[in-house]
Amino acid sequence: MLHITIIHRVLEFDQSPWRKSYIDFNTSMRAQATSSFEKDFYSLTKKPIFCYDHTVNYSAIKKVSRKFLFSYIFRIFKPKYIFKKNFFKHLFKNILLFRDYKLFFNTKAKHFEKRIGSGQGGIKLEKILEDKRDLCPLFLKIDIEGSEYRIFEEIIKYQDNFTGIAIELHDVDLHLEKIKDFFEKLNMELVHIHPQNPAFVTENNIPTQLELTFAKNPVPVSSEIKIPHSLDQPANPNLPEIDLIFE
Repeated sequence: MLHITIIHRVLEFDQSPWRKSYIDFNTSMRAQATSSFEKDFYSLTKKPIFCYDHTVNYSAIKKVSRKFLFSYIFRIFKPKYIFKKNFFKHLFKNILLFRDYKLFFNTKAKHFEKRIGSGQGGIKLEKILEDKRDLCPLFLKIDIEGSEYRIFEEIIKYQDNFTGIAIELHDVDLHLEKIKDFFEKLNMELVHIHPQNPAFVTENNIPTQLELTFAKNPVPVSSEIKIPHSLDQPANPNLPEIDLIFE
């Protein structure tokens, strides 16, 4: 048992929701997206989808939908919003986001409120693959806001269980050696690359946020190399795409 006899100094910190605007922005952009990877994947493959995300649930999405509703109530009386392209399309899509979530995860996919990784509240890839052994090989999609580097070793270890991998890399400039090592150990081919335009580009022309897709034994569909591809969608449609520079 620890007994504290003398306190020399007490530190006090001000807490504030300093990330709220960033989180709300990303939620808004996802809600306004014209397509969904999971929906498109299911429509093409008719395969079951399992999502692991501890940051969102039905109640949270319902609250976001309410915020959109109140926001649009004010905007609807302003001509600059009403005459904006796809205004009403986005209006109904955003305020009914909770219904869309519930319908999709009740019929086509299953949502686990767990994060990928070790520690309390986490689940490891090894456990997921063990539970889904009868469905292997699987396609793996990863967007875990910077924690992807923590599971690189697991991905490499169990890569034979995957047909392909779509992954979003964050703070790319700070993890170049880890990314290079991952590329060298992964027995797949890079078939797609797309920088995320809300993130900045360093002085060395390194996009700090990238979407990458890998596949085993991919079949070429065209000899033309075009980046960004016509299927790519900017994370923020109000910003220009980022040009990649290869050396």
